[in-house]
Amino acid sequence: MEPKSKDQWRDFLATAMETAPPVTPARAIRQLSTQEYVQALRLIEPEITDKQRRMLIGHAQAKENALTMLELAEQVGFPSYSAANLQYGLLAGKLADSLAIARPKFLVYVIARFDADPETSHSRAYMYPELVDALQELGWLEVPACSRSGSAARTLFNARPSIQEVLSVLLRAGFQRPQQSGLKVVRMEHPRLSEALFVKQSTSLESRLHAPLVLHPRYEERLQQILAIAGVERGSTSYYHNSNLRGFPKRRNGGEADIAYGIDLGFSHAAALKQTLEYLLGAKTAVAVALPGSQELVEVEVLDLSEQAHTDTERDALIKARIGQSGYRDDLLAYWGGCAITDCCVPELLRASHIKPWRAASPTERLDPFNGLLLTPNLDLAFDLGLISFDDQGQILLGEHLDPDSARALNITPCLRLRQIEPQHRGYLAWHREHLFRK
Repeated sequence: MEPKSKDQWRDFLATAMETAPPVTPARAIRQLSTQEYVQALRLIEPEITDKQRRMLIGHAQAKENALTMLELAEQVGFPSYSAANLQYGLLAGKLADSLAIARPKFLVYVIARFDADPETSHSRAYMYPELVDALQELGWLEVPACSRSGSAARTLFNARPSIQEVLSVLLRAGFQRPQQSGLKVVRMEHPRLSEALFVKQSTSLESRLHAPLVLHPRYEERLQQILAIAGVERGSTSYYHNSNLRGFPKRRNGGEADIAYGIDLGFSHAAALKQTLEYLLGAKTAVAVALPGSQELVEVEVLDLSEQAHTDTERDALIKARIGQSGYRDDLLAYWGGCAITDCCVPELLRASHIKPWRAASPTERLDPFNGLLLTPNLDLAFDLGLISFDDQGQILLGEHLDPDSARALNITPCLRLRQIEPQHRGYLAWHREHLFRK
């Protein structure tokens, strides 16, 4: 029976791990191959959150590939094991669907088998070795230097994204491939970037060039930050030269005429490429976004994160938060467990919203979970527009611009209130009432 209430839904997701009874060290699903896991993870990778990914990696890197959910929660910074239950269960469900297998009674059986943990009396999850191998093949796990020989070295090499994989990652990140100017490079453009990127072309479909991505030379001033990303390497020469790098500056490279040049980068695994793109896209001051229900692109202001942040760590967190890749939504899911007002606990139907908006908040406030509410779309939009707000006790306030008929149609009534409220929320709510609420 499909869960309907908040408690039923939470109980359903909790079956992911801690509530699973101890079972014999056997699989609760059919044995899956490494390649099945590889293909499934590639399919759902854009939907995997940062913390879900860190849970997978931490689980795979643990001794005997075994952890309790409490240990996993502590590893990625969740406030409780129930929050980790929720996230690992959601990930396991997506993985089951991608593998085209029936969802087991306990979702995490897609990831691991269980036995009893004598130290904590909680069930300990042993990740399937095929999944560990898949994470290794995808380049999500580091190979110890002493093991980089024989098959381990081949696995590390194969983890490098192929040219086609590089292009696929760029397309998923919002890059577009316009009409090409030559055969040796592929031009890729993004509305957030003023200059194009180029990908070296190859006659081999499986080619894994050492340094396939070519950046505009202006990135040289930030090259140290880019190379600090784990898995990013510079090409074997100072610059890559190609007459088809249209729009790039030119220099003399031993020939009779100047030739266009750029900075070529390589990636030991796909994650390094994605983190590089996050850095490049997050460092801009203007973002082009598509309006809901429209193909029209409009430019919206984004604050200069490099100037607003006080530390490199904070700056990286802000960049990830601004482009939707951080754990901020995870933190709100962990705190609220569902909508902050209603009984809706379906994560896909909930939006993470800042109380004090991004544009007005300090770097610390932007990352503070107490500056966030998890709301259903109708409540989220009404709150962002200042049509509703909340008092210091969490009671809803209806603005004069929200007429009674529209409020009833949206199921927004005067009896609604925040399910819980802490003193840390009140300063943000006071700001919202003073600056945004349309009384």
